[in-house]
Amino acid sequence: MGPKCDIFIYGKTDALSDIRPKTKGWVASMRKYLKQDELKNLLEAPRRMRDRLIIKLLYETGMRVGELCSLTIGDVDLESGEITIQEAKRHREGRKVPLVNSWTKTMLRDYIGTRKVRKDPLFMSNKRGPLSRRQVERLIWNYGERIGLDKDKRHPHVLRHTHAVHALKSGIDLRTLQQNLGHSSIEVTAIYLTMDIDDRKEEYSKHPLPGMLEVEAASHDDVQGEHAKEEISLPASHTNSFVLSDDV
Repeated sequence: MGPKCDIFIYGKTDALSDIRPKTKGWVASMRKYLKQDELKNLLEAPRRMRDRLIIKLLYETGMRVGELCSLTIGDVDLESGEITIQEAKRHREGRKVPLVNSWTKTMLRDYIGTRKVRKDPLFMSNKRGPLSRRQVERLIWNYGERIGLDKDKRHPHVLRHTHAVHALKSGIDLRTLQQNLGHSSIEVTAIYLTMDIDDRKEEYSKHPLPGMLEVEAASHDDVQGEHAKEEISLPASHTNSFVLSDDV
């Protein structure tokens, strides 16, 4: 029997039955993600370094908001380019996620500054305490509202979904993404393979099916040829008496 996801378990014996959403709405919410222009606007919305870093890390690493809030200074290894999520869901030993963007690493180095206590929270509130999950949710909501995001996209988890969809579009394989997101089953990760109709149209436009271009070209040539034959067959005495109406 395949690995179970503690989000939803139906008690079936086959692996696919173990990984099944309780409602259609759950799958629909998994497909909510930011388009590139929406993501760009959200990343550029904060002027405060802390807030911009929060958005960047949620998107670039795909971590959950609770995992982000639990990060300490000691969890960030800028030299190795990785972050260790100590309180990772379903991973007692923690989960490592790559940190490869040089600009993000520079921002983190500047944000941490001279703080040296490894157990101190990475992200601090205005009252110098650890940032709560609710505070991060409110932060994302406010910035999303500012740039005009739809209400169902103003949540930190949408950045996790965005990471997953963009990673797959960029060519990252499903198994690597599963490990990075910390899913217990690859069937859960595979939900992100489902694309909406706009994405599918874009992909089909970029990658037309074999033979379609040749068929379209041949059809165009045939139509042009028929028009030429019709013009040639007109009698010499023919005059064009067809007049366009103003109503057309």
